[in-house]
Amino acid sequence: MEEQATSNYEFSTKDFVNSFIRVAKTVLFTPGNFYQHMPTTGGYTPPMIFLLVCLGVSGVLSAIMARGDVLLFFKIIIAGVIFSFIGAAILHLVAQQFFEGKGAYEGVYRVVAYAGVVGLFSWIPVVGLFAGLYGLYLQIVGLEKVHQITPGQAVVTVLITLAVYLIMALVVGVPSFGIRF
Repeated sequence: MEEQATSNYEFSTKDFVNSFIRVAKTVLFTPGNFYQHMPTTGGYTPPMIFLLVCLGVSGVLSAIMARGDVLLFFKIIIAGVIFSFIGAAILHLVAQQFFEGKGAYEGVYRVVAYAGVVGLFSWIPVVGLFAGLYGLYLQIVGLEKVHQITPGQAVVTVLITLAVYLIMALVVGVPSFGIRF
């Protein structure tokens, strides 16, 4: 029973499909509970594989929606992985420097990676916008738990990080991760 409870809060490749579905449902429908029980250590591999699956689904379906733009698939995967690490670093830095957050970078990376579950829906026109906003909400909830900061501090942390990301996107050009408006 303990293993079942743990598997709702950590993706495992040992039971790939069932674990993915359990974790995705828990993150999407009970994010406070998920992030409260999510291990903040244990390596980057499980959350990164979870994120890669979400990005893969988004990439394939976005490429289909873009009339077979295979390059879009690769852009979504590569940018998604790179920016998961960069985004987690910015979130972590802001939470620690401005709000004396107590969490570690690994915990923040896990928040970002598991919030990537919204990629399963980001390829859908219009829904993608709301999925992206929900992803920000998931990060806010996760930051509260991992860094032990207030909801307001978590909101400010995510907004500052979003502003930095948008500036970076304007400077270097970043794909929309399949989000359709």
